[in-house]
Amino acid sequence: MNLRQLRAFVLIAEHGSIRAAARALFVTQPAATRSLRELEQSVGAELVRRSARGIELTSYGDALYKRAVVILQEARRAHEEIGQMRDGEGGTLNLAVSSAALTVLPAALAAFRARMPRVAVAFNEVAPPFSHEQLESGRYDFLVQTEYDGDIDDGFARTTLFTLPLAVGARAGHPLRHARSLAELHDALWLLPGNIQAPTNLLSLAFAAHQLPAPRDVIPCQSIAVALAIIADSDALGIFVRNLFEHRLLPRGLRRVALAHELPAARVSILTRADSPPTPAARCFIDCLRDAHAGPAI
Repeated sequence: MNLRQLRAFVLIAEHGSIRAAARALFVTQPAATRSLRELEQSVGAELVRRSARGIELTSYGDALYKRAVVILQEARRAHEEIGQMRDGEGGTLNLAVSSAALTVLPAALAAFRARMPRVAVAFNEVAPPFSHEQLESGRYDFLVQTEYDGDIDDGFARTTLFTLPLAVGARAGHPLRHARSLAELHDALWLLPGNIQAPTNLLSLAFAAHQLPAPRDVIPCQSIAVALAIIADSDALGIFVRNLFEHRLLPRGLRRVALAHELPAARVSILTRADSPPTPAARCFIDCLRDAHAGPAI
């Protein structure tokens, strides 16, 4: 078993076609087929079978595919890490970022590019469970995730970057814009970022803290851009990190509801794979995020 065989196998599995995998590998179809057959001989099992829908994985192939993706990503990261240790540059950095980090992301990116200008950076939006699957497979280097619960045991290593106070957002002219308590907002329509099916979520935590039942009229919304667009032009309400209301990316028509009491704080955490230490580039970007939150040194 070698990386060439694993790379061919993963692409065959993802494309569902040996011909398409060969094109992606820039090799001939017989060469891709030969790599697959060599891998099957190495593990002593049939990994794929042909069907009317193309190439499909066997149970053995499905098990190997999950491992192969991690192996290939670790090999890529190892190669890039050596280059970054040697030159301080080169390679790629793939991360997913939640909306709570938007206010520090521009400064962090500028600092990172000044330190490691040759590292290619790709940003994604945190969207569980997809983003967590990508992190587990090694396709993402780390996640910058907003969390509201206490200790979370999901198998990932995590460190807290900072905590941020939360606030309720509503459009200018909203009939409930002068509300002073969550009790007055209970029957409104809410847009909830994240997974509404989680055992505890942000809205439940906020209302439970004031001995109130959670609202029933709730729409889950993974995308911060979609949530902001809807709230700015409807009677829906949302909960966001408070400093987002001072950010120029916020729609002009969105206002903070000045409640008389505090809401739970959000915890912005860095998630990495517990069994794979961050590369030098990933560690550098994490440091830049911390520095951006702390502000310029005086």
